Amino acid sequence: MIKISKSIEYSILALQYISDNELFTTVNSRKISNELKIPYDLLSKLLQKLTKQGIIKSQQGKYGGYKMLIPSHKLTVLNIINALDENVQLTNCTFDSATKDDCGRIENCNIRSPFWNLQNKINNIFESVTLKELTN
Repeated sequence: MIKISKSIEYSILALQYISDNELFTTVNSRKISNELKIPYDLLSKLLQKLTKQGIIKSQQGKYGGYKMLIPSHKLTVLNIINALDENVQLTNCTFDSATKDDCGRIENCNIRSPFWNLQNKINNIFESVTLKELTN
């Protein structure tokens, strides 16, 4: 079963929240954490990564918080996954750098190629679905 990490899930939720509320003001991480029940320390680290990768911007000061740099209709799920330096893989052998340590059958496996094709289709879906589509 393919499963996204909590980091990806929390990031998508936080980005949706920022996108939905940014017309009114910047959104601070404490409010996001409280509203969405996301552990504050983890959320802070995720928001730092998203800021560093240019998806959101951080504003300091009394009215500080976060704003979107990439509009939700242009930000894809794959952008978010890549910004977090995460992987969503079917199996260990579908990583680009897979070795015998990942799978002892890697050199003579008859299902690796079909899994690669399936993984590419999954990646294409992640690349085609935007944050805005997830909120609609």
